[in-house]
Amino acid sequence: MKNIEENGIEIDGLDEIEVENTAIDDLESESINLIFLGIDESYSMNRYGGDMKNCLNEFKGALTDSKEADEILVARADFSDDVKIGGYKKITEFDTSYTVFNMTALYDTIEQGTEKLMEYRKFLKEQGMTRVKAVFAIFSDGEDTMNGNFSTAKKCIENLNSEEITTAFISFGGQATQTAKDLGFRNILDVASSASELRKAFNCLSKSVIESSKSVLSDDGDDFFQI
Repeated sequence: MKNIEENGIEIDGLDEIEVENTAIDDLESESINLIFLGIDESYSMNRYGGDMKNCLNEFKGALTDSKEADEILVARADFSDDVKIGGYKKITEFDTSYTVFNMTALYDTIEQGTEKLMEYRKFLKEQGMTRVKAVFAIFSDGEDTMNGNFSTAKKCIENLNSEEITTAFISFGGQATQTAKDLGFRNILDVASSASELRKAFNCLSKSVIESSKSVLSDDGDDFFQI
């Protein structure tokens, strides 16, 4: 079942949306914070595989222990040779596994992730959720290597920014920093390639998500990252 598309994004039928994401009856608050997290699993991250698992576990623990945990729903997207996007689920269901492959499908991740986020956000608002905020975050150590469409990805970020959705990019090693700027991400965290900097990046991300969740108003500016 499909509904008429809005703003160029086709909206799935209600049944499919609730199966893929958290159902309305399972939400514990009318204030919802949607967090999209795209994670680079390209081969260049191979040496940090174990560190990534630890960081993802710490990220999950920090959000789970926060007072805002009941209001936070996270969708994890893994990208390498292809893109795998999960539904928006409670942080207790967040997958902390990590496996590297080869390439970097960055642009496709942005395109597909934007569609999923806008789809579920619209659904929640139509179901009467009084406050739905969103953060669209990407972690990557390099540029797109899958010949994705830069212009389409850039347009997606422009749309997210115009919708007052926080756009954030963690550039691990600095190789993706210029790409993030060119795409139009409003918040960019540039960290060096090391295990300690990786942990710093995810600690910063968890703090930033929690602080953003506390705010009543959407944080659509360039001060998302809590250093």
